[in-house]
Amino acid sequence: MKTSYFVLLLNLLVLSCAQNEPKTESTESIEPESNMTDALVDEMQWMNQPESFNVEDSSLSITVDKGTDFFNNPEDSSVVGTAPYLYSEIEGDFLVKTLIQPDFSSQWNAVALMLHIDSLNWIKFAFENSDATGPSIVTVVTKGSSDDANGVILADEPMVWLAIARKGNIYAMHWSPDGENYKMARLTSMLDQSSIRIGVEAQSPVGDRATHKVHYFDIERKTIGNLRDVNE
Repeated sequence: MKTSYFVLLLNLLVLSCAQNEPKTESTESIEPESNMTDALVDEMQWMNQPESFNVEDSSLSITVDKGTDFFNNPEDSSVVGTAPYLYSEIEGDFLVKTLIQPDFSSQWNAVALMLHIDSLNWIKFAFENSDATGPSIVTVVTKGSSDDANGVILADEPMVWLAIARKGNIYAMHWSPDGENYKMARLTSMLDQSSIRIGVEAQSPVGDRATHKVHYFDIERKTIGNLRDVNE
């Protein structure tokens, strides 16, 4: 009986010590996947040069000023195209993916995966600090004037993966928390244009300044069979 009691006390002591041990997080699980280099940035082009940008630890930081945005307002017909936009110009079908980390210090701050044909025809697929929903997936499709559609709310996510797949003149927008499991946010058609611009846009429409990060950017020249599912 005494032996059993001693064993019970010993087990309780071991359990208590285990519970009180400091918990450590795996740095591997929280480190973003990054591939940004000076060479990659140099291969691309800027529309609207940012206040400053630099590559460090395989991530691109972009500092933007107040009043930087892309939006063709359907209410008053004003056209704003002032946000820094880093892009490549390509032809044919593709799947492009990016991992972004916006600075959400002000309303409407965002980083977007942007497809640009001309000033009246473009798509902005953003992780944005929306006035309606906070940090959310937001899509803006512009065909003359822009629409503005709030999607899934991601208040607890500091960064997110975005993907756009092109098949002819059809474009599908997908997002993912982990870069593995993508969900479709929107599918639309655009002008039948052979060559388009694709890249990342960084904005701060009303905040004084913001520094956004792009950790990963890659274009695969491939045709997706099912635009509603890029998990292949």
